[in-house]
Amino acid sequence: MATPIHSKLINRAAREILKPVGLVRKGQSRVWLDDNGWWLTMIEFQPSSWSKGTYLNVGISWLWYPKEFMSFDIGYRENSFIEFKDEDSFFPEAIALSEKAKVKALAHRHLMSSPELAKEFVLTNTVGDKQNIWACLNKGLVCLHASDFQSANMHLENVLQCNDDRGWAISVKDFTKSVLNLTPKEQLLAVRNAIIHSRKLKKLPEMEVLFGNGT
Repeated sequence: MATPIHSKLINRAAREILKPVGLVRKGQSRVWLDDNGWWLTMIEFQPSSWSKGTYLNVGISWLWYPKEFMSFDIGYRENSFIEFKDEDSFFPEAIALSEKAKVKALAHRHLMSSPELAKEFVLTNTVGDKQNIWACLNKGLVCLHASDFQSANMHLENVLQCNDDRGWAISVKDFTKSVLNLTPKEQLLAVRNAIIHSRKLKKLPEMEVLFGNGT
């Protein structure tokens, strides 16, 4: 099936704006990734089932828990639907969306540029209380990254206290227990290994993974 013209224009705009700053297109999809080892910024030019055009979704996806899919863990929808009417009007809009996505990706790089900055950013922007397993896990692991072991263990203990007993939740709790049973140095190594496993599950390229002040 031939690629629709509006998708070609989106791909062209993204290639012109995002590729020069190091982002990579995911296969032949309308998703672009800024891969930073243990986390990535995911940019999605999301189609509609009803109209030609695109939404723009931008967010951070954590790679420290082994699962096959990527998720928008911080951030998501950036604009209302941009409808394709004709090439001349749509391409500038696709360029503008790509520029907006680039600004967000570069901002994420800065906000995550040190363990301390990452901890502050994640604790401030993670949505969910003590009964949200993902929120507790993500807060715990970013504190671990910043070598704040006391706070890390507190948030990870909260994971175990969550009432959710669905299969996936039990798996997250088992992972958390395995981390809590280790010394701080072993915890950092275990999470680094989990990141490597997570990257393999998502079919991301091999790269050096730095987690926890250079570990």
